[in-house]
Amino acid sequence: MKKTRFALLVLLISAIAAVVGGYYAAEKRNQLLAPAKPAPLPSDLHSIANNWSWSQSSKDHPVVEAHAQDFRQIKDSSRFELGGVEMKIFSKAGDTYDLVRSKQAEFDQEVERLYSEGEVTIVLGLPADSPPPPGKRYVEIRTSGLTYDNKTGISATDRPVHFTLENGDGDSVGALYDANKRYLWMKKNPVIIGAGPQAGMRIRAGELMYYEAEQKVELRPWSKLERGGQGVEAGNSVVYLEDGNLKRVDAERGRGWDIGPDRQVHFQGDRIEVNFTPQQTLASASGIGGAEVVSQSESGVTKITGGRVDLEFRTPAGAAESELTAAYVRDHGRLESTPLAQNGTQAETKVLTAEVIQVEMRPGGRDLQKLQTHAPGRLELIPNQPDQWKRTLTAERMTAEYLPGNRPGSLRAAGSVFLRSDPPAAAVKAARPAGGAPQTAPALPRLTWSDDLAASFDPETGDIRELHQWNNFRYEEGMRRAQAADARFDAASDRVTFENRARVWDESSMITAARIVLDQQQDRLHAEGDVTSTHLGGISAAPHPGPTAVDSGSIFSPEKPVHATAQQLDSERHNHLLHYRRSARLWQDGNSIEAQEIEVDREKKTLRAAGSVISVLTEDDQPGGDSAPSGGQSEKPPASARPPGPRLVRVTSDSLVYTDQDRRAYYAGHVILKRERMLIRAAALEAYLRPQEQVENGESRIDRAVAEGKVEIVETPLEKRTPRKASAEHAEYYSNEEKIILRGGNPVLEQPGRGSTRGSELTYYLDDDRLLVNGRPGARSQTREKIKHD
Repeated sequence: MKKTRFALLVLLISAIAAVVGGYYAAEKRNQLLAPAKPAPLPSDLHSIANNWSWSQSSKDHPVVEAHAQDFRQIKDSSRFELGGVEMKIFSKAGDTYDLVRSKQAEFDQEVERLYSEGEVTIVLGLPADSPPPPGKRYVEIRTSGLTYDNKTGISATDRPVHFTLENGDGDSVGALYDANKRYLWMKKNPVIIGAGPQAGMRIRAGELMYYEAEQKVELRPWSKLERGGQGVEAGNSVVYLEDGNLKRVDAERGRGWDIGPDRQVHFQGDRIEVNFTPQQTLASASGIGGAEVVSQSESGVTKITGGRVDLEFRTPAGAAESELTAAYVRDHGRLESTPLAQNGTQAETKVLTAEVIQVEMRPGGRDLQKLQTHAPGRLELIPNQPDQWKRTLTAERMTAEYLPGNRPGSLRAAGSVFLRSDPPAAAVKAARPAGGAPQTAPALPRLTWSDDLAASFDPETGDIRELHQWNNFRYEEGMRRAQAADARFDAASDRVTFENRARVWDESSMITAARIVLDQQQDRLHAEGDVTSTHLGGISAAPHPGPTAVDSGSIFSPEKPVHATAQQLDSERHNHLLHYRRSARLWQDGNSIEAQEIEVDREKKTLRAAGSVISVLTEDDQPGGDSAPSGGQSEKPPASARPPGPRLVRVTSDSLVYTDQDRRAYYAGHVILKRERMLIRAAALEAYLRPQEQVENGESRIDRAVAEGKVEIVETPLEKRTPRKASAEHAEYYSNEEKIILRGGNPVLEQPGRGSTRGSELTYYLDDDRLLVNGRPGARSQTREKIKHD
């Protein structure tokens, strides 16, 4: 507030002091009232006079000059009546004077009291040595019923008081001035209306007290200041001056407003402190106790609350008004920003809480530029639409940058960062319709931790566009967990990218890679770079319920984890569909599958592999000597005939399709099967496996196998004999009987040293001399030959 806004206080003090000085001089007039004996006086008068004057001077300039057109002394009384009174009361320097005019005044010498029933006019600060400059406004006060008590130095009236100021006019009802204490009391409803540079200013209060010595003005029990769309009203207020200039204002229960065509600001506090610059513009302001600032513009509503709010202002060069530059919110600080709908959409409401919040304003003081917390803080993003996430962020420190128009631009958080993201209401409703059973997996909150976080916002909608967290990042959503050194979240696609030592796991799976991309919207996962994974439940969709289950799988047991490595992995439907690429390998204990690509559908319980496929099955996990039941006899060859350790079945091919329900493995393209004493080559091979819990030591994992297309079989007997060789277009192998059947393409069995045998169908047994031969069609013959060894 400028100096002229409170000039009334100083001017009124000077005016009342002038009146007091004039009245005080009246008690000495008795010494001067000794005129020549006139005509006889009326019986009620002691003396009369016309054009009476009196003055008093100091060493070098006058102190007071008094003139009256009429002077009368009441007979037998201490009262004097003065008419047409005019007094000049000079300043201490003698360069200015205050002029007091009254049509009628009465002075009681006994009680030393002066009273003017009629109108009194006081003009302050007139030049003593020259006429007043044309057009210059001087402070002028008009009242009536004015009493001056010389003993106390108090001037008072209960009548209306009107005053004209250099830059305004004012009124009050009743006034009192104590010349000794230099105290002014404007008793009732003082009103000041600005003029000139202060045009439009209006100041009101219940009463006003001015303490000249202390340079202090009190307004109570209420006060109100308005100018245009700006204003402040409060309870008791105290105004502090310095050299006549406004210095500080303290107000109780204050509230204010700044209403413009495109913005409204309201503020309040149990106590308000305002400080001014020497140029009488705002320097700073504080709201203490229940402080609140509410700003509403075309972009939305911003509300700041706290135990204390401190505002800082600056005055641009040449400007008459100051502008807000910064705000500090302390003691349970809270900033709430609610955006208005734009193009039918409304961004989330943002609520920031902390013990200390710093707010920096853009040039002009109307829009936010930067927010900072100087203590641990909490930021909530509250949905205003059903498709928005609710997010809650806590951290040791936060910094938010704003774009013009109070639009959020970026966010930075550091130290013990925790982010909770609750799914949109639309997703929750879709997962569980009203009155119905869940149709999809329940929408669960996402929890993340890190040391650092950065967020960017969409400049058009104000919604979060990307989240970036790094340093000790952790993630949790239901049973799914993740860790990485770095993570990025794309809000538009609902996609999270984990980088640098990334790991994702749940109750049945674990995946690690250099980079993992989690597509939440499509429920897909992409991993690349030294991928490793572990899955429970074999190739089933969930961990196996227990050892009593009927279907326990064949290639991989559901009772143990399956491990995998590759350079790339794509997972869908929450790891129910797994697609490994580039040097892929799956294994469990001694069983494994290698290929360029491997796909596992855990719902359909199928496995597909392509490109240089190598599958290995373990048939024994202990030496063969332990395979026979205690007290019984094994039907297999004695353990001493085989090397100790597990037997392996190795199959290479171009592709493999395995279905777990029927335990069927179909190999195609350049198939080679290697077993302990047998090798099979074919264009395709179909193998049916035994359930793992039914495979005893010494038994083959393959129950039966069917080979097609240029089949070649090489058998190496236990004894060190020359291998037998067989060929046909079709071959069948039955492991229980160790039997092989050859058909199609002129089957032939070559027995070194014994020649060869041909027939339309050949049946022979491994490690046995039996051979069954069927002739060609039309030749009904059967041959059985026992081959002797050399």
